Amino acid sequence: MQMAELAAELADGMFPTEVVAEVSDVDGRTVTFIAPSTRVVRRTNGRGQVRVRVVQQGSRGLVVELPGDVYGAVRYVEVPLTAVSS
Repeated sequence: MQMAELAAELADGMFPTEVVAEVSDVDGRTVTFIAPSTRVVRRTNGRGQVRVRVVQQGSRGLVVELPGDVYGAVRYVEVPLTAVSS
């Protein structure tokens, strides 16, 4: 699977090794997830990019795998093409 950078609003997580990320899906719904800080590519003034796996081309954007919890659970969300760079 290909990796890409997903634009997100970023905030400090509960622990120094994580961030809280917020993105919008293709329907404009807000999706919030916790990502390891090692997945953050750039971070400036509360915005940045989080490295995610691209699963497939969706009907209106890209289906990406968001980082999961400590037990390995992940979520899949379709995001607009404009939110992703490789």
